[in-house]
Amino acid sequence: MKQIELKLTELLLQSAQSDSELLLRIEGLAARIKEVLKSRHSLTRMKKELEIFSSDTGLLRFVVETFKSQSEPPTLSAGDDYKAYMMMLACSPENFAYCYLSNDVTAVYVEQCRTEELLFFCDLLRLLRGRSYLYCVENRVSDYFFQERRNILKNRPSKLKEHEVQYAESRLKGLARVVFRLKVDIYSYHTFVAEELAEMCGMSYSLFRSRFRRYYGMSAAEWLRQERISRIITDMTCRPELSIREIAQRNQFPSPSNFADFCNQQLQKNPSKLFSECYEIWKERRTK
Repeated sequence: MKQIELKLTELLLQSAQSDSELLLRIEGLAARIKEVLKSRHSLTRMKKELEIFSSDTGLLRFVVETFKSQSEPPTLSAGDDYKAYMMMLACSPENFAYCYLSNDVTAVYVEQCRTEELLFFCDLLRLLRGRSYLYCVENRVSDYFFQERRNILKNRPSKLKEHEVQYAESRLKGLARVVFRLKVDIYSYHTFVAEELAEMCGMSYSLFRSRFRRYYGMSAAEWLRQERISRIITDMTCRPELSIREIAQRNQFPSPSNFADFCNQQLQKNPSKLFSECYEIWKERRTK
């Protein structure tokens, strides 16, 4: 059986030697952490066992100051007790604790591309979902994975593997929401058909419809209809050099007659009248 490494605990015990009362509290914490690790508890059980120590402000402040005295923040390679200390700090609403996690831990992880640690924070944040004091931490972690997802979608080089980004999205609801909207923004330029958009987003149509309504407050078909109208109006008011046929092609109408039917049904105007009105708007803009 692999021996448990308590490197962070050893650092704290060594640093507390001059304060007997503090040393006693550290020893109590160390005993609980060792017990948790030996029992191989889940994160949920670890939270239950360690959250009580998060209410000891003096102990917590000592832990933070000791970690800050090191040249680098703790990482997974620092010892088996790493997750326990990050859990304990994350459970505390004390300003100094969550500021340390945000500014001295996750910010450095992002800068150094420490994906493994940031994936652990995805699990941690999922477990502690709803704690508003951790929003600053969640924003840093989410932005790291969002930037990489955007690189992947735009065919740019990415530091991460697809399964790593997917794992983060499965853990953080806020990240999943902004990634979904990013995919819709990108892929809606290739289709105005909801079923096709769902396929491009890599989702079943039923799941896509459900999430779309939850995130946008309307059906995908209705949003695509509105988006199509908006792009037609934008083309006509900002690109007067385009012909009606070209505008129809840009907005994926199979023929000018199909485009005319759409304009008559949705805007109660034929394309020529609509184009004329939009051209006047363009001219008025130019004279201002």
